[in-house]
Amino acid sequence: MTGKGKILMLHGFVQSDRIFSGKTGGLRKNLKKLGYELYYAKAPHVVDKSTLPGSSEQEKKTNDMLIADAKSDDLYGWWLRKTSGPQAIIDYDIPQETFDYLHDYIIENGPFDGIVGFSQGAGLAGYIVQNIREILNLTEEQQPDLKFFISFSGFKLIPEQYQKPYQLNLAPPSLHIVGEMDAVVSEERTNQLYNEWPEDKRHMLKHPGSHFIPNSKPFAVQVCNWIKMTTDEEQKEQEEEEKKKKNAAEPGSLQDDLLNMMESIGKL
Repeated sequence: MTGKGKILMLHGFVQSDRIFSGKTGGLRKNLKKLGYELYYAKAPHVVDKSTLPGSSEQEKKTNDMLIADAKSDDLYGWWLRKTSGPQAIIDYDIPQETFDYLHDYIIENGPFDGIVGFSQGAGLAGYIVQNIREILNLTEEQQPDLKFFISFSGFKLIPEQYQKPYQLNLAPPSLHIVGEMDAVVSEERTNQLYNEWPEDKRHMLKHPGSHFIPNSKPFAVQVCNWIKMTTDEEQKEQEEEEKKKKNAAEPGSLQDDLLNMMESIGKL
């Protein structure tokens, strides 16, 4: 690719831009070689660690894992939990402030070629990419169509108010990365997001770990190869479409020949 492409990075719940950057060092290095620059946004909502649900042993283990790398000023979320237990994954609202923040961030730092999200950030990104300009109130100039979306441990937004964009089939090609031992986001929740894409626009990649982003070189290379394959195919399709339009507009084109033939037949 010519010039530097841009990728918007959305961190997980009780993370930050700094933590997410640290967790994706290997991926960032390989994407830089591919010609991309990564932009790490920071969620606008501060998470008070003392308010995290922890009534069950499983919730306590989950919280300990989520905040293991966070300092007191590193806890942020794209939305905050309303409750604990099973209801926590279906009962929530994303504040307008989150959408306003991403609107401003894209105008200031974009436009972006793709979006990469982890966990809650992947859930949010997986929703936004369904119709990014409508959801974030952006013009096509401010944010052209995205070329790709990558989800690490992502999930579909469940509340009723978020369902309509999933039905539009406007989202870019997607890569869904799943940890086979992930105890935070279940395979069922990951598949709900994955299944929102048509078969020819979705790919699944699994790793043997849990709720984290693999940072090894072989894994990063797989991700980069998928991006290159996806963007190369899109570029080829655009070039073919432009060629068709050009040929149709040129004198002596096939379309003109057919019209001339029809005209001559009428004179016989």
